[in-house]
Amino acid sequence: MTSDDTAVTVEQIGAALAALGAYEGTNTPAEHAERAARFDSPEIYRLHLLNTLLGTVQAQAKLDDDVRVDGEELFTVWLEQLKGAGTWEDPAKQVSLLGWQVRRVGVPLFVLAQDPDTGPIVDASANAAEALHILLGVAGTLEEADPAVDIIPILNQGAMLLESRKLLVSALEHTDTALETFKPVLP
Repeated sequence: MTSDDTAVTVEQIGAALAALGAYEGTNTPAEHAERAARFDSPEIYRLHLLNTLLGTVQAQAKLDDDVRVDGEELFTVWLEQLKGAGTWEDPAKQVSLLGWQVRRVGVPLFVLAQDPDTGPIVDASANAAEALHILLGVAGTLEEADPAVDIIPILNQGAMLLESRKLLVSALEHTDTALETFKPVLP
């Protein structure tokens, strides 16, 4: 989205990818139409491009985050993401964005956890990520809810909190399993 909430075009996304060295092609409407035809819909193609751009930018941000910067400066820099996403002045939008990010981390962790070779630490991470996603969803719902009219949605958050708690307990159990391996070297 642009600053006025107008969706960017695939050509604009392609230009951003090209500027980052992550797009090869002519970036013309005809080329994008041809590429979009390989997907189920133009929206899926657009989403593909956006996620490629997101991954490219995240890789660059990670490289720079690894530079030695004091915690306060890094925190201030990270807030720029909230400003860029247009969530800076709206706590409910911030919580929604953070929940979306956690979900994007959690789903691949759950896929990884299906492989028994990954072990209990990945299981613990997957459960903790899903619990955090649920907690952020509860926080967002409660932030946006009007207690005078949204009684049912507010009450439903209790069940969500219980689900989050179960996942956190599971995360702790997997962590305890992993700790058994370190028992001989722990104080």
